[in-house]
Amino acid sequence: MKNLVIAFIVVSTFFSCSRNEKKDIAEKTQDAQDLVESKADSVVDDLKDGAEEASQSILLEKEALVSKIDDKKEEINKKLKEADEDIKNATIQEKARLASKKKELQNSLDELDKALNDLKSEKKRDWKDFKKDLNKQIDKIQEKIQ
Repeated sequence: MKNLVIAFIVVSTFFSCSRNEKKDIAEKTQDAQDLVESKADSVVDDLKDGAEEASQSILLEKEALVSKIDDKKEEINKKLKEADEDIKNATIQEKARLASKKKELQNSLDELDKALNDLKSEKKRDWKDFKKDLNKQIDKIQEKIQ
C-alpha cells in the first residue's frame, strides 16, 4: 500500500516537473524505499533474534524441570527401596502400613513419569501455564513423600 501511495505521488509530481526535478524526486523516492526496506529487514531480524532467545530460554527451563523431576524420582525410588527393606523386617500390622506407604510412593512415581512425558511432548499449551502447573504438581508430590 505504501509503495502504491509513493508511486502515485511520484507519478503526479513527475509530470509537472523539469528533468532535474524528476531526477531528484526519483532519487528521493528510491532513498525512501531503501530506508523502508532496511527498517523492515531490521525488524524481521530483531523478531528472529527474539524468537531464538525465547526458544533457548524455554529449552533451558525444560532441562531444569527435567532435572527437578529426575531428582524427585530418584528420591522416591530410594524411599521405595527403604520401604521394601522395612517390610522384610516388619510385623504384620507394620507391613500393611508400609505397603500402603509404598503404594503411595509408587503412585507419586507414576505421576512424575507422566509429568516427564508431558514435559517432553509439550507443544500446544502456553509454556508459562504448563511450567506453573508442573511445578505445582511437583510440590504436591514433594509434600506427599515427606
